[in-house]
Amino acid sequence: MASVDNVQTLCFLSNLTRAEWAAWVQAFGSIAAIFGAVWIATHQARIQHRNALELHRTEQRSAKIDLGKTLSVLATNSAKAMNHIASQLHDRESVHKAAEGLVHCDVGEIERINAYIKAVPLHSIPYPLVTPTMVLGSTVRQFGEKVQMALRLYRQMDAKMFEDFFRTLSEMNASIAATCRDIEAELKRLEA
Repeated sequence: MASVDNVQTLCFLSNLTRAEWAAWVQAFGSIAAIFGAVWIATHQARIQHRNALELHRTEQRSAKIDLGKTLSVLATNSAKAMNHIASQLHDRESVHKAAEGLVHCDVGEIERINAYIKAVPLHSIPYPLVTPTMVLGSTVRQFGEKVQMALRLYRQMDAKMFEDFFRTLSEMNASIAATCRDIEAELKRLEA
C-alpha cells in the first residue's frame, strides 16, 4: 500500500493521473530505446568500418609480400640463368662453338626473363623494392646484350676483348647475386 500512496502522492504533486504518468514514462522509455538503438547501430557501423579497414590493410600487405616473393624468385632464377650461360661460355672456344651453333647456349632464356622483369608493375611493388627491381632488369638486359654481341662478333674479338667479356660476365653475376640479397633483405623487412 505504501507504493500506491507514493504514486498517488507523485500524481498529486504534478496534477497528473496514473494513466498520464504511465504515458509519460512510456514516452521517455520509447525515446531512450530510440537513442539506444541509434547508439548501437552507430557503434556497430564503426566496428564494421574499422574491421573492413583492417582487412583491407592486411590484404594490401599480403599482396605486397606476394609480389616481393615473386620478385625474389624472378631474381633468383635470373641469377641461375646468368650463371648457367656464363658457365656455357667459359672460354674462347666455347664462345666460338656456341656462336657457330655447335653447342647450345640458352640466350633465349635471358630474353624471356628480361620480358618477365619488364612486365613487373613498378607502381605496384613496395617502394623499397623499386630500385632493386630496376637494377635487376638492367643487369639482365645488359648481360643478354653482352652475350649476344659476343656471339655475333666473336670472329672480330681479340684476346683483350674476350678477357673483357669474361670479366664483365663475372661482374654481372656478382652484381645479380648482390641484388638477390638486397631483395631478400627487403622482403624480410616487409614480412616482419
